[in-house]
Amino acid sequence: MSADKFIEEKYGLRDNPFLDQIAREIWLDTWVNREEQLTRWQAVISNLRKPRKNYIVLIIGDYGEGKTQSLFKIVSDASQYREIYPAFFTFRGEQKPKAPGLEFMFRIFKSIDFKKLEKAYGKKLRASIEAIPDDLDEVKVILRNCCLAESTLQKLALYFLRGELKPTKTDLKQLGIIRKIDDIDIAKEYLAGILNLLKKLGFEALLLAVDEVEYLFSLVPKPQQSIYIALLRGLYDFPVGITKDIGDIAKVAVFLAVSGDGYRRLVEIGKEEAAIGGPTTALLDRIDAQTNLGVLTKEYSTDLVIKRLHYDRVEGRYTNQPLIPFDQTFIDLIWEITKGNPRDIIEKCSHVLDAGIEKGVSHLDRKTAEALLRERKEL
Repeated sequence: MSADKFIEEKYGLRDNPFLDQIAREIWLDTWVNREEQLTRWQAVISNLRKPRKNYIVLIIGDYGEGKTQSLFKIVSDASQYREIYPAFFTFRGEQKPKAPGLEFMFRIFKSIDFKKLEKAYGKKLRASIEAIPDDLDEVKVILRNCCLAESTLQKLALYFLRGELKPTKTDLKQLGIIRKIDDIDIAKEYLAGILNLLKKLGFEALLLAVDEVEYLFSLVPKPQQSIYIALLRGLYDFPVGITKDIGDIAKVAVFLAVSGDGYRRLVEIGKEEAAIGGPTTALLDRIDAQTNLGVLTKEYSTDLVIKRLHYDRVEGRYTNQPLIPFDQTFIDLIWEITKGNPRDIIEKCSHVLDAGIEKGVSHLDRKTAEALLRERKEL
């Protein structure tokens, strides 16, 4: 019997709870540690409900220390407030961007769920779009199409706003506009229109949780890295630089997750720019909160294993008994070989659990786990 078949028949689970090594929202119930960092993040989130300022928050962590999970936690906490519109996206991509900066703006636009807004707000959404200042006339047309047009035109408008097509003259005519979004200043007009719309719907802030920031250092050549850095600085200062009447708009808060190497590279760029000027130092000066994740203590590592072993994904609840019982010697082994790295803990436990279920192991202790890990060449 396969491991997956055994899990489904014995425990009613379709998936091994350790198998998914990528942070998912479903695992927020297994959140452990990070109280100090969480307090600082929640302070920023709380401030976003008030008409104050934009924010940039930096979350630094090496591979497997929980950057993505932290962003999911931030989005989850922010979504509890009616005044905040939270969105998650990542820098990571398979191809080098053809239009650095613009590509980042398109990802912001893609993170707005216009269908959900239309369903939630109906007539108020229509009125709010029509009340967008006339200086943003083309933005108003596109948002009207994205939210209220018939299906074919709505899809065309969404593809256009997300940068997923190169519009022809025919496309532009059908959309009812003249300009393409082929310039950062034009993209900022669209951002201003979206923020104006969100404000009219009652949102005080757009919270952007951005993962894999370090990829901007590998996906684009060095001169183009400054484009991203300048854009992030511009989001903090937004709407400075826009001369048109954009009305009252929602604030912007950007939570950036970056590796230790990525952060060090950012600092190095700042030093290189010291003599000639550049956007990096200005961006670093604008960071409102900087938090380092690090590894888990033994206490929290134990907590993570226990929570994962007790969580039933199908039922969406904790069970009274773990999927496979274990003792302290098993915990000691996992701690010794992972040194508290959350992803390593999940990975090692995944191998132990997979092999243990396949072999019908009824109890996990140090000796059993060592044998299972050696068999899989993980020890």
